[in-house]
Amino acid sequence: MSPNRGSSAGGTLVTFTGTHLTGTTAVMFGARPASDITQISSTEVTAVSPAGAGEVWVTVTTGGGTSNGALFRYFGPPFVCSLSAASGPLGGGGVITVYGTELASATSVQFGDRSVVPTVITDRQIGVPVPAGAVAGMVAVSVTTAGGTSNTVTYAYVGTPTVNSLTPALGSPSGGTAFTLTGTNLTGAQVTFNGVAATGVTVNAAGTSLTGTAPAGTGRATVVVTTTGGTVTVPSGFTYTLQRAYVTNTGTNNVSVIDTATNTVLTSVTVGSNPYGVTVNPAGSRVYVTNQGSNSVSIIDTATNTVTGSISVGTSPRWVAFTPDGARGYVANSGSGTVSVIDPATNTVTGTITVGTTPRRVTITPDGARGYVTNSASGTVSVIDTTTNTVTGTITVGTTPYGVAFTSDGTHAYVANQGSNNVSVIDTATNTVTFALTVGTGPLALATV
Repeated sequence: MSPNRGSSAGGTLVTFTGTHLTGTTAVMFGARPASDITQISSTEVTAVSPAGAGEVWVTVTTGGGTSNGALFRYFGPPFVCSLSAASGPLGGGGVITVYGTELASATSVQFGDRSVVPTVITDRQIGVPVPAGAVAGMVAVSVTTAGGTSNTVTYAYVGTPTVNSLTPALGSPSGGTAFTLTGTNLTGAQVTFNGVAATGVTVNAAGTSLTGTAPAGTGRATVVVTTTGGTVTVPSGFTYTLQRAYVTNTGTNNVSVIDTATNTVLTSVTVGSNPYGVTVNPAGSRVYVTNQGSNSVSIIDTATNTVTGSISVGTSPRWVAFTPDGARGYVANSGSGTVSVIDPATNTVTGTITVGTTPRRVTITPDGARGYVTNSASGTVSVIDTTTNTVTGTITVGTTPYGVAFTSDGTHAYVANQGSNNVSVIDTATNTVTFALTVGTGPLALATV
């Protein structure tokens, strides 16, 4: 008799093989007759089981009598309560446990449109290998047994996480550095630094950005992001470094590195001739020093405090400024009346922009869309579009303009005019001076909060 089990609702087609089966008149499942008896041959008969429960003896009756009995087991419809894991990687893999009732005769488990064969553990548990999914998202899971097909529960396929950026890439050895990580499929992420978990990890609703706090550590740390969809290592990692200040010394052609925790000089780094301006890139991994005497920019690695490169720029460079994403740097060359555009990824000059006479300082707007260059000999400010790297406007300010600072929302710029002892207030929407404020003698730099 095959199969020897079936649904309690009946309807299972059962094949009987034996001898002297010609002229079969009845097939009985316990006290209930089967239907649709079909004579295949003298040794084979088929019939459809009636509804029933538990275990019953099945017999075949012909004109020659009634056969010996074979045991048939009825199964109730399966019911799925839960899964040991409700989500997993899109590529599948691994085994989960399905919990429920009437699972002992399970023959297949469906994940959406994909079917796998389970391993029966008990009547209430089966082990199921998870197949690969077609796309990330929810699928219905059901179990098919001799008793029928169960209700459905949901299983979520999660895409493999990716990482685009980690900011900042530097932090204190004592921990506590707040960081932001961007990428995709970050929902439910855990982040570790050299195997130590970050704290306070919060992921946005889209799963494209998370924030957290780095643990304590030393040296370069491997940063790993783990979700149910998989694991990814942040390419650039994270460097634990002392908090430092960098000071250009024009007379000795070097940069002093100060430990701000102890207020001691850690080391001096030799750079080019007559160093002037010093700027740290947004990631905190590099320091850029303008060398007026050698017409170059020295690049210092903040992890090792060594010069790792030099970029030739215009004449007498004074200052470097970066867009907020760190993708472009702008160098004001006071001797050549230009601004050099540098690519920090390759440390090369990708463009040269002509501005006014004797540009001293370049400052980028908070949104990174424009750069404002003070031309001290022209008494003007050149406005650079950082997308096209072209001058889109020139603003007349006071005499010998030098420093520029923006309000936090970028709506106004303040220019310190050294020669006229005042500060010009610029409306950045119209690039016009709306006010001039008299201050002390020889103003050079300013800052806003």
